[in-house]
Amino acid sequence: MLNSGVSKNVGDTIAEDEIALWYVWIPRYKYQLFNANNGSVAEQIINIEFESETASTGTVSCTDAIATSGNSSETCTNASNGNWYTHPAFTFGDEEVSGFWVGKFEVSGSTDVITIKPGVQSLRSQTVSSFFTAIQNMSTIYSLSGDSHMMKNVEWGAVAYLKQSKYGLGTTDIGINNNNSYITGCGAIADTLSTSACDAYNTSNGMLASTTGNIYGVYDMSGGAAEYVMGNMVNNSGAFYSSGAGFSSIPDAKYYDKYTYDTDYESHGRGKLGDATKETLSIFGDNHSGWYSDYSFFPNASDSWFYRGSHYEYYMSSTGVFDFREDTGRGTNIFGTRAVLTP
Repeated sequence: MLNSGVSKNVGDTIAEDEIALWYVWIPRYKYQLFNANNGSVAEQIINIEFESETASTGTVSCTDAIATSGNSSETCTNASNGNWYTHPAFTFGDEEVSGFWVGKFEVSGSTDVITIKPGVQSLRSQTVSSFFTAIQNMSTIYSLSGDSHMMKNVEWGAVAYLKQSKYGLGTTDIGINNNNSYITGCGAIADTLSTSACDAYNTSNGMLASTTGNIYGVYDMSGGAAEYVMGNMVNNSGAFYSSGAGFSSIPDAKYYDKYTYDTDYESHGRGKLGDATKETLSIFGDNHSGWYSDYSFFPNASDSWFYRGSHYEYYMSSTGVFDFREDTGRGTNIFGTRAVLTP
């Protein structure tokens, strides 16, 4: 997507700095269940098969089952290891979609005009509601064809599972955006901190932080800014729980994933199949035991929002694409987010 006001003809060269929005296409797929029953499992390849257009060929189905408290956020049929499940990120409200475009980098720019670009500071210090509104406004600003929205928790899961398949890095841990100035698209070997120049997305070291290990993948999913996603734990009455996120009204249900209330951040049974929470635990019920030693804290009590990937400096050995933690949604300097465009 070119910046507004840039005019180009067929055959003209487009410079990187003229592109305002960089997206990666995530095609519709089903995956083979590998840890469907709240167990513990080591890191492994996730088997994925792509589906045609909007056809669902999996045999597993799940529906929300949000209670005021307890372990289950959904009920599923035929959910046994080895069975195939069309990833839930490809159901958007009442619509089945053939895929979605995910921001290649964390959002940047301002809340007036969001950009998705490499080599710039990510946009941070916003509440969840501020990010949510700014990303929705991208549709008008850029005349986008599709539904621009803030990334949901299950959409993060879809990208994470694709990384963990043969189409991504597989069982190789993703590198970290280790730049302490929050420059998008930086990357390095996991668990090394950089206070110097950025190893950019198109350099050999930078590509270590891509979900595919090459220039074509998604960046900033480990380190950089900690990324808010639209995953919300309901309150103890079962209602939408804004906490510190600043929502004055409840977003349309298609824009966020709901989770049951609990006071315990280790009650991992509240996860959903496909969201890269309860399935990707080496020790179920332990908050330090996400795959690759990523942290695994569920929302609880006052902290009703998920964030993913974590901050570049927070316990770096525990930062990664399978990292999930909890926050009020209040928007401090370490928090950014990511945009998605659904056709």
